[in-house]
Amino acid sequence: MSDASIVRFRAVVEAGLAALEARREEVNDLNVFPVADGDTGDNMVLTLRAVLQELDRVSTASQERTIDDIGRDEIVASVARAALLGARGNSGVILSQLTRGAAEELASRPGELVDPVLISAALARAADQAYGSVRDPAEGTILTVVREMSVRVASDLAHSSNARLGAGATDQQQNEVIA
Repeated sequence: MSDASIVRFRAVVEAGLAALEARREEVNDLNVFPVADGDTGDNMVLTLRAVLQELDRVSTASQERTIDDIGRDEIVASVARAALLGARGNSGVILSQLTRGAAEELASRPGELVDPVLISAALARAADQAYGSVRDPAEGTILTVVREMSVRVASDLAHSSNARLGAGATDQQQNEVIA
């Protein structure tokens, strides 16, 4: 059984946005490259808000339909477009590419539960997508952070006995992984 609910996908994005909004000023203070203008958190929030608005549009238009009913490719294209159009500044554009890469990986695995293995693969693809979208990637930026997150998650999975959720995973087990 897979959870192909657009509602759960939206909840993941909403949780990410809430976490970012809670630390927006901290992220703004980290902003030193390429221009120390203190708006990285603001720009990233605007990008994720655009994604959330697009998911609201898709889910309202789709009512009770699943991700597969709507079409995984359509959702990925929709989310990627919304992220890019909603992006502000370098950090917003990079976040839009991270979003695109992660969404493409998730969409490429129909029927799979969102579990640590899938999250690891989505992070790796997100990092690759973002690195590939920057002409001269600089280390010590969000690009490095996401790449190292993906490496760390993959390393942790290599030592985990619970890397995959089984077909009988409950909603609560899936929610715990997503959190």
